[in-house]
Amino acid sequence: MNDTISPNEAKAKKLLSDLKLALQGTVSFSDAKLISRYLGTDFDGQTTTFLFWNPEFGEAKQLELELFLPSGHLKIDKPEQHASFSYRTYPLIRHGEFAVISLDNVPAGDRDSIGALYQVKITYENNSSLIVRDPLAASMPYGIYAPSEVYDIDAALLNRKDKPYYQKLSRQLTAKNNLRINPSVNLLEIHTQTATKEGTLQALAQRYNQIASKLKNNQELSPDEKNLIGFDAVELMPIDPVCEHPENHQFWKPINSPKKDKDEVTVRLRKPNTVNWGYDIVIFGAAAINPAILSSGRPDELIHFIETLHNFPKPIKVVLDVVYGHADNQAVDILPNIFFSGPNIYGQDINFGNVMVRAIILEMQRRKINYGFDGIRVDASMDIKYYDEGSKKHLIDDDYLEEMSHVKQEVVGVEYRPWMIFEDGRPWPRDDWELACTYREVTKNQPHAFQWAPTIFAYNTPHHFTYWASKWWRIREMLTFGNKWIGGYANHDTMRRGTQADPDLINVNTLLGNSLKMIIQNAYNNPSTTLLMNGFLPGVPMDFLQALGGTPWGFMRDTDTTYAIKVAAEEAHFLQWQVTEVEFRQARFFTRLKYIGFTSLDGLRKFSTILLDLVASTNYNPPVMAKMLNNLEPDLEVMDWTEEKLVSYANAWMLDISEYCNVDQHINYIDKKKVDFNLGIRNFRLQNPWLINNFSESDVLHYIEPVEGTVIYYGYRKNPASGQELVFIANMEGRPKQVTPSKLPLPITNTEGWRIACSTPSISHKNIDQPIRFSMSQGLIFAKN
Repeated sequence: MNDTISPNEAKAKKLLSDLKLALQGTVSFSDAKLISRYLGTDFDGQTTTFLFWNPEFGEAKQLELELFLPSGHLKIDKPEQHASFSYRTYPLIRHGEFAVISLDNVPAGDRDSIGALYQVKITYENNSSLIVRDPLAASMPYGIYAPSEVYDIDAALLNRKDKPYYQKLSRQLTAKNNLRINPSVNLLEIHTQTATKEGTLQALAQRYNQIASKLKNNQELSPDEKNLIGFDAVELMPIDPVCEHPENHQFWKPINSPKKDKDEVTVRLRKPNTVNWGYDIVIFGAAAINPAILSSGRPDELIHFIETLHNFPKPIKVVLDVVYGHADNQAVDILPNIFFSGPNIYGQDINFGNVMVRAIILEMQRRKINYGFDGIRVDASMDIKYYDEGSKKHLIDDDYLEEMSHVKQEVVGVEYRPWMIFEDGRPWPRDDWELACTYREVTKNQPHAFQWAPTIFAYNTPHHFTYWASKWWRIREMLTFGNKWIGGYANHDTMRRGTQADPDLINVNTLLGNSLKMIIQNAYNNPSTTLLMNGFLPGVPMDFLQALGGTPWGFMRDTDTTYAIKVAAEEAHFLQWQVTEVEFRQARFFTRLKYIGFTSLDGLRKFSTILLDLVASTNYNPPVMAKMLNNLEPDLEVMDWTEEKLVSYANAWMLDISEYCNVDQHINYIDKKKVDFNLGIRNFRLQNPWLINNFSESDVLHYIEPVEGTVIYYGYRKNPASGQELVFIANMEGRPKQVTPSKLPLPITNTEGWRIACSTPSISHKNIDQPIRFSMSQGLIFAKN
């Protein structure tokens, strides 16, 4: 308990004085950006200043800051506990829609202890009240429906252990007279929650530290460890706080309510354990970190993770995936209404037409990237829109995308602007978007930026026959525009779409394997495709950790209340693509679904496909769906369905799938030959960074015509600086075919001096002027210096 907390009116009034001009009259965007820098909490070692913005403040009779001071030492990583807090209240100074207070001696959290928790209570003239919380909080240890934490984030950032990395970066930026960080050579996408058994940033940092130690001591790496190296950048899927299930995720539950100041409040605390793929965000708390991926509950874990990669034997950049274009519907409960401009298919559109909303999200971005990220990937940037009164339409806000790129970061005194990547599929969701999308709209306005390439967007499904022939027009575009694209073929979206496809309704490429599981694994971890993307095409190729490890991947979230059954049903075909009897029989997998009564894979598959059909036939009416399930003949493996039981099924599905898609669960089944090949081609890319450039006039890529059952890609590239030449040949799909590389229409003037630089597993090595038999997924790159 802390009895020394006292208001510091002078400091609060000074802040209001400093912001006086910005707070007067109509707030401009420039004013809003200035104000947003001070929103939330600011701890200077003694005084904590709280500044909040909420249009509701203007209607309040009274505004109070509520503090909850831990009465003893909390074990933040404990799964569940009852804890006592001393309750304190302090009147806020109101200035229109803003409220401020400065307090001395408020305990601030650090890596070893939790600080004071805080929220704002609004009391109206009719004596009703409303609790609002801080959307710009630095720490939210108990999730989005709990008080935020006063945290000494400045001290944590100042004491980081990768300062030499930034000092070197400063010299590089000064030398080129440009604050923009350069793109990486390649990229690995990681979903933190399924990347290790524990699923936290701390565990992921420990894995990289273990690898670094082995490399320094010349020790052999395990196959799963090899899948994490050979990259000069890692991209974390979103790590923001996500929506929560109102019943299953009560991480902060007061047992008693305080009656007066200094009352003791007992709270049942649970360590957050939401399961989510990362994209179901609420904007609220976007400057903080999802507490479910923090072992210790401390934001320092993110700093430590970034330090670890920056201090790796060969430093690794860290890119963050951010979601600002939409919010889950739960955001309506915790953010002011002014944040939203209307519903969309994901939940809510963000009101980028409001200057405060516009500035606050930029400030969230600045604070998050100030953890030390080198780059940003902006999810679905075409969803960042404003409502245009003239046309009565939502228009894509390209000016805001430029504002995002213009944000300047400062880490340990080094200023920089991050590498910017945009996933922009405009004119999506227009019916013809796949045909009409250029994937170049952002880079036209921002030449420094990168966009996701057409080959890596969600609807690419390389487990179809004719995929590599039908997608040739998009591959050709890579040659001309690829130098500003993120290439590759496996990621969180493409693999998810692959498993959602009904194998009975598509022309499955059966040459990829003798089971659906083998087919989809070979489609998204395919040696000839990897050879093409990583070893030959322009751009920055990206890999996905699950694909590299042969680990299943699907949609996962246990936070939904309204559409939980529908979302689970839409994953029905996952069981055909990613689960065999071998996995299902293992006691460690699908424990919750088995507990419900699904003892056989066939029984579960039958139920899930029927459930998917019922979602469509009933227009998603869960009570009717349950009744129809109970009337089926013969009986299903599990009967007596109700809407509540269907919800339980959906929750069990998501939790079981999350565990099943964990990389560590499948390390004993990794294809070691593929691992070594993939690492080799990644190292080849790192050694040849010139490959990022578009094709020159002498460079070529074609496929052998007529196809006659086999799609053979072949090509030639020459490094204009060194004169190094490369020849690429690969069987992308189809029956085995014999090819003599030197007889292909390529600018090869002399067959002497060529060597094999990269080869896929199990292909016989021959000279460039000898016939070579290419089975499907086999290929070679010849090099000549």
